[in-house]
Amino acid sequence: MGSKVTGPCRSLGDLQCFIIGMLWMTSLHPPLPLLLLLLLLLSPCPVPAAPGSSELRVRLAGSGRRGANEGRVEVLKDGAWGTVCDDDVDIKVAGVVCRQLGFTHSLTWAHSAKFGEGQGLIWLDNVRCTGQEVSLGDCRSNGWGINDCSHAEDLGVICSPKRRPGFPPATMEESPSPPDRSQAQPPAPERQPQAPQPAPISSPGGRRGHEINLTMGSHNAPRQGGSPPRQRGHEIQILRRNHAGNASPRTGQASSPQGHPIPPRLANGAAYRQGQEMGRSSPQAGRQETGSQGVRLEEVRLRPSLSGTHGALVTEGVLEVKHAGKWRHVCDQGWDLSSARVVCGMLGYPAAEPFDQYAYRKQWDAKLADPSARLSSLVTKKGYWVEKVQCVGVEVSLSQCQAQLALPRSRVPCQGGMHAVVRCVPGHQFTRLSSGRPPAPPAVRPVVRLKAGPRLGEGRVEVLKEGKWGTVCDHLWDINAATVVCRELGFGTAKEALNRAQMGQGTGPIHMNSVQCTGRERSIMDCRYREVPLYSCKHNQDVSVRCNAPNTGLQTTVRLAGGREPAEGRVEVLMEVGGVQRWGAVCSENWGLNEAMVVCRQLGFGFAARAHEETWYWPGSAGAGELVLSGSHCIGTEMSIQQCRRNTEVYCPRGAEARAAGVSCVDTAPDLVLDAQLVQETAYLEDRPLHLLTCANEENCLSSSAARMNWPYGHRRLLRFSSRIMNLGRADFRPRATRESWTWHQCHRHYHSIEVFTHYDLLTLNGTRVAEGHKASFCLEDTYCPEGLQKRFSCYNMGEQGITVGCWDTYRHDIDCQWIDVTDVRPGEYIFQVEVNPSLDMAESDFHNNVMRCRCKYDGARVFLFGCHAGDAYSPEVEDLFEHQRQITNNFV
Repeated sequence: MGSKVTGPCRSLGDLQCFIIGMLWMTSLHPPLPLLLLLLLLLSPCPVPAAPGSSELRVRLAGSGRRGANEGRVEVLKDGAWGTVCDDDVDIKVAGVVCRQLGFTHSLTWAHSAKFGEGQGLIWLDNVRCTGQEVSLGDCRSNGWGINDCSHAEDLGVICSPKRRPGFPPATMEESPSPPDRSQAQPPAPERQPQAPQPAPISSPGGRRGHEINLTMGSHNAPRQGGSPPRQRGHEIQILRRNHAGNASPRTGQASSPQGHPIPPRLANGAAYRQGQEMGRSSPQAGRQETGSQGVRLEEVRLRPSLSGTHGALVTEGVLEVKHAGKWRHVCDQGWDLSSARVVCGMLGYPAAEPFDQYAYRKQWDAKLADPSARLSSLVTKKGYWVEKVQCVGVEVSLSQCQAQLALPRSRVPCQGGMHAVVRCVPGHQFTRLSSGRPPAPPAVRPVVRLKAGPRLGEGRVEVLKEGKWGTVCDHLWDINAATVVCRELGFGTAKEALNRAQMGQGTGPIHMNSVQCTGRERSIMDCRYREVPLYSCKHNQDVSVRCNAPNTGLQTTVRLAGGREPAEGRVEVLMEVGGVQRWGAVCSENWGLNEAMVVCRQLGFGFAARAHEETWYWPGSAGAGELVLSGSHCIGTEMSIQQCRRNTEVYCPRGAEARAAGVSCVDTAPDLVLDAQLVQETAYLEDRPLHLLTCANEENCLSSSAARMNWPYGHRRLLRFSSRIMNLGRADFRPRATRESWTWHQCHRHYHSIEVFTHYDLLTLNGTRVAEGHKASFCLEDTYCPEGLQKRFSCYNMGEQGITVGCWDTYRHDIDCQWIDVTDVRPGEYIFQVEVNPSLDMAESDFHNNVMRCRCKYDGARVFLFGCHAGDAYSPEVEDLFEHQRQITNNFV
C-alpha cells in the first residue's frame, strides 16, 4: 500500500524494517495496538515542520496607515484572521514581522492600537523573539488564543520601506504575507500531475471505520492544497468508510462522514476559548441563549392573590409569564425555589423564599369548585398554561430556562397541579417604602457600591479591600458577575454588564481583574479573580452594571409640568393634605441640586442639570397651584423627594406660582475630581511682600488680619500648592453663567465665569477652621487632554470655558489666590482640605468625590502634607484613623 518504504528505513535497522513490513502485510485491518507500534517505529523519520510556524500568514491592516510598510499586525490561524497583543513586545518582534512581510528591517513598533482596534480573535500574547526567527510563529508566546488583552492593546509595526531581494513591491491592500517563510514566493510552477490515490480496500460486511494510508513524501510531488514542497517522509491519510463500506478521502467531495463529530473545543481549542470569552463579555450574552426550544418567556409579573404587598411593592403572588404577547400561568409541577429565584431576580429582588402552600392550595380548590369563577373551564385549555419551567437558579431571565408549553402525550394540562406562586425577599433599601422614611442601612456593612449611576440600580462597580474603595477591571466581566453584584446590593439580576468605563472613570486603586462568578456567590469577593499588577489596567476599563430594580411606584408620586421636554418643568408632588392625597407645587426656598437630583432619579430621568428657583415660564397643572411641600433638604441618596427632610407645616416666604421649584434633567453629567498626588507633591511656604498682594487682597484671598496691616509694608505667609481638576464623567463641565454675565476684575484684568470655584481650608483635628482661601474660576479650560482627545475649551480671547470629558484644568502654584494664608496659624498638626464646586452650582454625577483631604504638619518654618485622598475613598473606620491616628496611606488618582 503506497510507495516503497526506502528512504526513511535507511535510518532504521533491517530488523525494524522487517517488522514494519510484516505488521502491515499480515492484516488489512490491523488492530489498534499494532497501529500504535507502527507509529512508534516511524517516529525517528523526518516529519514536516509544524504548520503553526512555517505556514503562518501575516499581514498589516488598520486605519491611519501612511504606507504599506506600517499597520496593525494580523495573523491567520485556522482560517481566521486575528490580532497580536502588545504585551512584552520589543523591536525584535517587529523585526521578525517586517522580514516575514518582505521588508529589510523594522523601524519601530506601535502599542495601544495605534492603527485602530481589530475585530475577532486575539491570537498571540506575550510574544518574545530572539530576532533570528524566520516567522512570527517561531517565537515564544502564551499559546494560540491564550491572552488577557483587549483590542485596545493591538500591536502595530512600522517597517523600513525597502524590500528584500526577490519580494514583489508592497501595496496598501491588506494582503497576507507569502506562505513560504524562507524566500519570496516565486512564479507559480507548472502543477505536477497528482500522485494516484491508492485503491480503496473493500470492507467485508460493509464495515464502518477508518483506514490509514501510508505514502512516501516526494521532493517534486506537491501536497494537496497547493502548499509548497516539504522534506521527504511518511504521510498518513485518514480515510472514512461510508455506509456501503467504501473508503473515501476527507475532501470537499466526500460523502457526509459517519461517526462521532468532533466538538469545537477539541477541533480548535484556542478559538473556542476566545469565542467563549467574547460571549461572556457581551452585555446581552445571557439573553441571547434560549433553552426553551422555541418557548421564549418575555416578561413576568406577580398577581397578588392572598397578600404579597410590601408597602407599594408586590413581593408575593401568582406567577404570570408572557409568551408570544399573551399572559399565561405556570404549572407548579416541577416548579421549585431555584426557578422562583430567577423570577424574583427579573422583578428586582435578590432572593426568593418559601410561601404558605396550604393557603394557596385551599384557595385554588375553592375556585375550581365555584362555577362562577370560570377557572374550571380555563385550566383545561392548553393556551392557559406553560406546563413546565425548569431553572438552575443562576439564570438572569426565564428565557434561559428550559420551558415547555405543553407536555407530550398529556391530554389534560397541569393535571393534579395548580398555578405557581412566588414569594420574593426585597432588598434592605426597599423595606421602609410604606413608612415614607429614607432607606434602611444594611445589616452588614457592604463591600461593594455603585457610583455615578443615573438611575436606581445603575452605576460603576467599586469594591472595598483593606479599607480602600477601588474599581474592577473589565477583562472577562460578564452578566454572571454583574448579577452577583446586583443581588449583593439588594437588587435583582443584572440587565447589562458594562465595560470600558461606560458610567465614568473611577479613582484610586483597581482591586480586581478577570472576575469569574458562577452566579451563586453571596458577594463578588467570593468569586474567582486576579489581583491587578500596577499599571496593567487603567480606569478607562472600569466596569459598571445595570440591575433589575423593583417597581416601587414612587415615580407616580411626582411629575413635571409645563416643560418643553418630558425631562424638565415645574415640580409637582402628591402629598397627603388633611387626610386627602393632593397634587401641589414645591417651595423653592433652599431648593438646590441635591433636591433636584432626587426628583430626576425618582422619575427615571437621570441627573439634574439645574435646579430652578423660578418657574414663571412653566405653567403648572390645573388644580396643582397650591404649595404642599416646603423646607426640603435632601442628602442626595433618597429614592423620593417625599423621603427628604421637610417642614411639618408648609411655610414658604417666596410664595408659589412663579417661584415654585423646577428641574431640568439629563442622562449624562460631568464628574470633577481633584488630583491628590499633585497637591501633596507641590505644597510649600512663601513669605510674600504686601505690595505684590494688592490684587489678591481686592479679591478677598487673604485672611481678615491683612486689613489691619500697614500696607504696603510687611509680608504674608502663604501655603502654596498646585491643583489639577479632572473631568472623569460622561459630559463636559461648563460654567453655569454665560459669557455675557461673566464678571470683569479690573486689577487682574480677566473675567470670572464662576465666582467661587474651589474652597481651601485648614482645619483642626476636630474640624474647626483656622485658615481659609478660595479660588474664582477666571480661566476654566482644557489645560491638558490625553492622546486621542481634542481640546475644546480655551480662555484665550474670551473663548468658551469648560473642561472636556477626560481632560483636566491645572492651576499652578505661582498664580494669585492659589494658596491659604497661614500668617496667623500656630505650628501644629492640621487637616488640609480642598473642595471643588463647593456651593453645588454646577451639576455633577457624584458630589462625594469633590473633597480632597490631607494631613498637614506645620512647624513654623516648613509644611508637610501627607495622606492626601479623595473624601469618599476610604471606609469610615479608616477615615477615623486618618483623623486621629494618622495610620493611612495615599490614595492617588
